[in-house]
Amino acid sequence: MKLTKPDVLIHDSILQLASDLDAISTIVEWFEQFNHTPVTHQLWLEAQTAVIEGFTNAVRHAHCYLNPETPVDINVQISEELFHVCIWDQGDIFDFELALENFHREVSDRAFNPLVHESHWGCIFLLKLRKEYGWTISYTRESGDRNCLSLKKPLIN
Repeated sequence: MKLTKPDVLIHDSILQLASDLDAISTIVEWFEQFNHTPVTHQLWLEAQTAVIEGFTNAVRHAHCYLNPETPVDINVQISEELFHVCIWDQGDIFDFELALENFHREVSDRAFNPLVHESHWGCIFLLKLRKEYGWTISYTRESGDRNCLSLKKPLIN
């Protein structure tokens, strides 16, 4: 029987922002704290871009009909083994898996033109992270009226 040590958090940081795209500069500044070992620069860039895309999707899509003060919460947890980001919104329920499946079919078509799908670049990017970079990505309804975009990537191969 193999005993495993508990996964101790190196970082556990939460940022709450209003639903305003101007807050992206705050996210970029806040995210700098995670750019160090054991996180590689490549992983940090992938995660930072995913967080910006996730926040942008929450503001543009999930919160488009809500008060601009409706908060978006971002939580980053880093352990020796895992980089985990959660982005919570208060929008309607959304079938993320179906959207990714549809986009996968579209981007696989030779006639696909990404410029026609500008409003969906976030989903296309998240699909790429999942398929080509080994991220585990899900979007689920949490208790109450919140949705959670969860992005996970192991730090150890």
